Amino acid sequence: MTTPARFPTAVIATTIASLAFLATGAVVVRGLADIKNASDVINVTGSARRSITSDLAVWTFTVRSSSDDNLQEAYRDFRSAQPAVERFLRTQRFGSGELRRQPVSAGPETYTVVETIGGENEEIQRTRYVVSQTYRIQTGDIERVQAAVTAATSAFVEASTGGVSVEAGEINYFYTDLADMRLTLLKEASQDAQRRAQAIAQSAGNQVGVVKNARMGVFQITPRFQTSVEDSGSYDTTSLEKDVTAVVEIDFVVK
Repeated sequence: MTTPARFPTAVIATTIASLAFLATGAVVVRGLADIKNASDVINVTGSARRSITSDLAVWTFTVRSSSDDNLQEAYRDFRSAQPAVERFLRTQRFGSGELRRQPVSAGPETYTVVETIGGENEEIQRTRYVVSQTYRIQTGDIERVQAAVTAATSAFVEASTGGVSVEAGEINYFYTDLADMRLTLLKEASQDAQRRAQAIAQSAGNQVGVVKNARMGVFQITPRFQTSVEDSGSYDTTSLEKDVTAVVEIDFVVK
């Protein structure tokens, strides 16, 4: 009786090892291919800038009266300042859509003073009575607002009698078409990024392909010619003339 031939154990082991090696080799090669494909990407940053002139001005001032005695006295002083304030507003001819009078606020206010008692300084809580009203002027006639701020000095000095003071803020300048400007700048920044990527790729004999990833960077609104930027973006309202800058970061596939 003939005994079937048997493969030596060493041969079987070698065959299994070879198959395992081939399988592992295929995974390694595929992995290397993936790494190579992943590395065929160029990362560039593009930017675009436009100069703009603000088309909206906002200015606020507050008439404030205070009395250490009672609220009635504070209100009488507040009312005595109204004629001078109203005359000023009439001379500036702001329309109903440009001028807003906020409601009059009245009530007690606590504050702290330092007094020397028994040779030592101590903080003492005091109460005063305050009446105030804020006026807000918002208009596209920027030159008129600027003229009003200049003219306000004498009017506010006249109104500031007794316990009354007029606190005027700076003019804030805005640009109302900022949403469309943002879209335009993002498009231009993306085109700038593509031009940079092409210049780098062509220097190595390659071509730029499709976009793999895109990230919008900070959006900056700064005073004209200012070079400093903020990591989280900025929105300047103090200057009439501004620069608007958009930044994008894009990964392009390289062919």
